[in-house]
Amino acid sequence: MEFVTLELRPRLRSLSAYISLVKNIDTSTVNIKILEDAIEIHIEAKVFKLPLSNVKLLPSSLSSLGITNRWISFRILTQPNSLYGTFETEIINTENSLTSSFSSYSNKVEFPPKNTACKFYCKCCKNEITKTVCFQRILPLPSSDCDPQEWFCCKHSGEESFSLDPKETDLFYSINYSVLNKRLFVENLKFKNSIIHCNRCLSILGSFDGHETKSLKIWNCCVEYKGSNDSISKRISSPLCDFLTSVKTTAELIIGEKVLLEAQDVNSLHYILLRPMEAKLDLFTEDKEHFDGQILNLKSSSVVKVLYNYGENKKTIKNNDPDTKHCELALPSILAGMDQLVSSSTRFPPAYRRTDEFYIGYLTI
Repeated sequence: MEFVTLELRPRLRSLSAYISLVKNIDTSTVNIKILEDAIEIHIEAKVFKLPLSNVKLLPSSLSSLGITNRWISFRILTQPNSLYGTFETEIINTENSLTSSFSSYSNKVEFPPKNTACKFYCKCCKNEITKTVCFQRILPLPSSDCDPQEWFCCKHSGEESFSLDPKETDLFYSINYSVLNKRLFVENLKFKNSIIHCNRCLSILGSFDGHETKSLKIWNCCVEYKGSNDSISKRISSPLCDFLTSVKTTAELIIGEKVLLEAQDVNSLHYILLRPMEAKLDLFTEDKEHFDGQILNLKSSSVVKVLYNYGENKKTIKNNDPDTKHCELALPSILAGMDQLVSSSTRFPPAYRRTDEFYIGYLTI
């Protein structure tokens, strides 16, 4: 077997299975047997067992069986789970399940420590982009939805303008970028059409609002830093981590919601449009470390099942629908997110991978 994907829905008392084999098979040699705590798949002379110790199956409930080329798909009913009650009496959990599920997820961001001399480098080619700096303040930026009048507890004059431009010893950060004082940077950057490039490898490192701006926006996943006592440079975050954090922070992940993620390239905008289908889906997949014998152990995870669409445009499409939530990311983050989505789509048989103009996939957040 190549892939095993089991979607468990305890409230609906159902389990959907999608199984991919290494090669095409003769459908007449396939037999599926449902036990209370396992699924047995007989293929020719071999028997594969998928144990499900924490799920109680109904042995006579197999339906929607499909066997095509190297794909096997079917649906099974499960026995009532005391955690959710029954069809007659449903138990409602007063805790916010989404909040408790996602609160454990934290972006693995590692900023330079305060009061320690360091320099920033291009992650791609290790080109030095800042002079030595010793940050005294490392602070989160307010949400983009926040009213600027609420950023400060008071102001001294009605004519005084609000500014979040950092000092040279400040680092302000958001979900996937940092804002630094422009005077920190050395002449190893190239500025063109609001995009900041490394002048050696031409990687996109961030953006700016104009040549008169006092601060620059740098993507966390595109740079590294190195302390004065460090032998190697350290990354701030990874592209995939920034992608997942951006989705989690921007979206409520409810059915019907639309989330637009965009990344600026030299001549175009790359975008991913997401539409959540199920916000907390229990998924069982193959355990690669124990997946060679007749008993195939599975590992469980909680995922978001989404519809997604990828494309490129000359300009942003965020104004096409006022109800769409929007977030800007670095280009490597968009590409890393697409890699995960496309990889997850391969777990479905071809007939189940697409609906209209959207593809179906999972996000592990």
